[in-house]
Amino acid sequence: MVTYTNKLRAATVQAEPVWFDAAATVEKAISLIREASANNAQLIAFPEVFIPGYPYHIWLDSPYAGMGKFAVRYHEQSLSIDSPLIIKLREAAAANSICVVMGFSERDGGSLYMSQIIINESGTIVAHRRKLKPTHVERTVFGEGDGSDIAVYDLPFGRVGALNCWEHFQTLTKYAMFAMHEQIHIAAWPGMSLYQPNE
Repeated sequence: MVTYTNKLRAATVQAEPVWFDAAATVEKAISLIREASANNAQLIAFPEVFIPGYPYHIWLDSPYAGMGKFAVRYHEQSLSIDSPLIIKLREAAAANSICVVMGFSERDGGSLYMSQIIINESGTIVAHRRKLKPTHVERTVFGEGDGSDIAVYDLPFGRVGALNCWEHFQTLTKYAMFAMHEQIHIAAWPGMSLYQPNE
């Protein structure tokens, strides 16, 4: 039987990534992790695909034109799960004794996925999941998850789960989390504003 603490201080991030620059975005994330820890947060949660930023270009004007300009750069700045930059995030979690929920564009083979990881306060990845069904034009960039990672995880302060964006409108997906006795839910979304990337 797991005994949880009865209080939790959490930090949620509303910050701009360093667009199309995974390394710089990770450095920014690490500074936010340090700040949250210095303010006694036990958990910090980042937005959907914070690394290397949400691909707003797929929604603006002509998706085809946006893909032509940005697809290669976006793919290059997406991270594999064993990337040195993911290791840096794990090290930051451990160094600051804080749990981190990070949204990132994951590169695996030739595909990209809208992924989330939950890193515990020791720097161990306890969860690695992919958005089950990318929304609308997101499917021009990202592949689908397989649902095997819809789960909740025991952390020192409770049973934690995470979903991305429009997954919160999928009734059975939410029900699955409830049925697993989720206590703390990370509801990751991208910023809801228009973004016009620089040339």
